[in-house]
Amino acid sequence: MKIKIILLLFIFLIPTNSLAYEETFFGPFFEFKKDSGSKVYAFRPLVYYEANYELKYRSLDILYPFIGYQEDNQRNQFQAFFYLIKYKNFNDYDNLQEKNFSIFPILDISWSGKKENDYFSFFPIYGNLKNKFTKDEINYLFFPLYLKTKVKNSENTHFLWPIISKTEGKYVSGFKLWPLFGYVNKVDNQGISVVKESKFFLWPFYSYKRDLTKGLNLEEKAYFPFYLSSTSTVHEARTYLWPFFNVYVDKIRNQKTYNMPWPFIQYKQGANIKSKRFFPFYSYVKTKNVEKGFFLWPLYKYKNEILGTDYFKTKSFLFFLYKQDTYYDLRENKIKKEFSSFWPIYSKDSDLNGYDLRILSPVESFFSNNVKVRKIWSPLWSLIRVRNDNTLSETSILFNFISYKNNKIENKKRFAINILLPIISNESDSSSNKFNILGGLIGLETGEKKKIRILYIPISL
Repeated sequence: MKIKIILLLFIFLIPTNSLAYEETFFGPFFEFKKDSGSKVYAFRPLVYYEANYELKYRSLDILYPFIGYQEDNQRNQFQAFFYLIKYKNFNDYDNLQEKNFSIFPILDISWSGKKENDYFSFFPIYGNLKNKFTKDEINYLFFPLYLKTKVKNSENTHFLWPIISKTEGKYVSGFKLWPLFGYVNKVDNQGISVVKESKFFLWPFYSYKRDLTKGLNLEEKAYFPFYLSSTSTVHEARTYLWPFFNVYVDKIRNQKTYNMPWPFIQYKQGANIKSKRFFPFYSYVKTKNVEKGFFLWPLYKYKNEILGTDYFKTKSFLFFLYKQDTYYDLRENKIKKEFSSFWPIYSKDSDLNGYDLRILSPVESFFSNNVKVRKIWSPLWSLIRVRNDNTLSETSILFNFISYKNNKIENKKRFAINILLPIISNESDSSSNKFNILGGLIGLETGEKKKIRILYIPISL
């Protein structure tokens, strides 16, 4: 309720008398944009609201990323404190509302029109969760005192998790007293032969696992840390003095990998792959769709990858000091999207429509794919910002102390010097020009309606 009140007050304070309107006040702090298909209200860094009527989408962020709200025609969602608090209302395929509220890790509640999907959890006192953490159902009471999990036809009951547990089901049985010993056995549907088994003694020093359920004939042995082995129909692995010396064979890809010792020296050979690594001096990996490597890590890193009809390239110097991400459209042989930054001096986004350049850019390198950081936070520290696309070019210097806009469609240009509000401004188009000091204290207008302004009083010429 408080969020909606703040939003409504903010919206009503902004002028809405134009179908297409854009304005900023007090440097980067206040911003308003509106056209026939979208709307933006900003009071940085406290409030940022945007709406897209065509997509039926609205979002409100308060001190992003601490509090946020989004909605579209299928769901609405609220989150706070980096998603530790969440509420979601979702319309499923039966057009029934599924609602979920959680305060991680303490509270998790779900309720809907389907009773079988409802659950409640108040950690660590009591919980009954469904389809969470890869389990069909989870029940606990005074965790870790009691915990029960269900997956298909088997149940695991834990006392003083993870020390004591019992596994039982139609085809499976097991017991564990960790770390002393434990076992699990699973038989086939006829109950004749064991198709899956695992056991350990004095974990992690000895363990054994065999799995025939997926047709892989998997077998694993561990005499930790001296020798570990894993074999199946698709792979073979041997490790000596874990994790330093190991050999891995991928039978499907016909590839063999040597780590001698890991992670400093690695050599990989086989079909469709070339790989060498001498850390930290040199690394090179080439597969069918990916080429990546480094020189004098972390001095220079690069990665080239083909994703369908897109070609993605990224490179960096000294981690984040310089970074560049480029997306190519292979069908048209054009740069589809690009991000580059030289920390903390500048960052730049560009696409087929234009570019957005920011001078003084302390965090954008770390959030190169986060659009909201650009919209909400970047204007607060960008001393110079230049934006240019097919319809509009804008330049802002010292938080709009000097601003320039060129509307390419309407052929309108505006130059202004602002201290909180416009001190000097000049607006022009193909047929007229308007010059004002202090918003019209003294002004001159040319064109069809020639006039001057003295003490805000217009005088026709």
